[in-house]
Amino acid sequence: MRPLSSDHAPPHPAPLHEPPNPGGAVTVRLEADHIIDRNSPVPYYFQLSTFAQRQIESRRWRAGELLPSEQELCDRLGISRTVVRQAIADLGTKGLIIKQNGKRTLIAFPKYEGGLMQNLRGFYEDARGRGQTPSTKVLEFKITPATAEVSEALRIKEDEPVIMLDRLRSLDGEPEVLVVTFIPERLCPALVREDLSNQSLYELLARKFGLRIARGIRTIEAVSLNRHDASLLDVKQGSPALLLKSIGLIEDGTPLEYFIAKHRGDRAKFHVQLVGEPGEAQPAGS
Repeated sequence: MRPLSSDHAPPHPAPLHEPPNPGGAVTVRLEADHIIDRNSPVPYYFQLSTFAQRQIESRRWRAGELLPSEQELCDRLGISRTVVRQAIADLGTKGLIIKQNGKRTLIAFPKYEGGLMQNLRGFYEDARGRGQTPSTKVLEFKITPATAEVSEALRIKEDEPVIMLDRLRSLDGEPEVLVVTFIPERLCPALVREDLSNQSLYELLARKFGLRIARGIRTIEAVSLNRHDASLLDVKQGSPALLLKSIGLIEDGTPLEYFIAKHRGDRAKFHVQLVGEPGEAQPAGS
């Protein structure tokens, strides 16, 4: 039985053609013959959304590219507008596309996903682990006196020398996060001579200086971006961001790193793992 949502759809797809695109942006390629299986019991909308998800996750369809219009999808695939809208809604729920008022729907840029508490991997390791390409622009790299905030976080005296590393981190060429890192100079004085534009800070600290973060303390809050930070992250002033502050400790409890990161609010997601105390009874109804 054909799914109800496909009623009144044309029985055969229209011939392929290049859709008009006056804005000059790239429209995704659509091979209409291999998307909808009319003999399958799977609803048409789910076939379409599953196909699109595979194209996006395999990067055949790239972030920033446009989907064909609803009418073009109907004509090309021989399905109803209801089916198309169901598929687009499904993709939107998964964060794979962005609907723009009065404009064509585009493929969403990938979100940075990190562990807020349970994982101490850095941005570089997290991105590579998900098959994304991280890149870094070093904005400032110097030795500077510790401020009151930095000295408290690192448990050092105020004005003690610290290495300050200010970076703009990107995923697949798109700006993602601004992060300023502070490390006591006495722990790794030669660090300032390193090139950190294309390597992991954590991996370098472990390999060259024998310093490994064993545990950390992190906080997160919602903020709005000032003009300077918004410009670097390529968003409007006042756009939302996630402000992450983290203190990284080595095995003996000595603070190694304090960083302040501002993640674009539209491209960041953090996971939190919750665990109960051993032997603790769970509340009724939980």
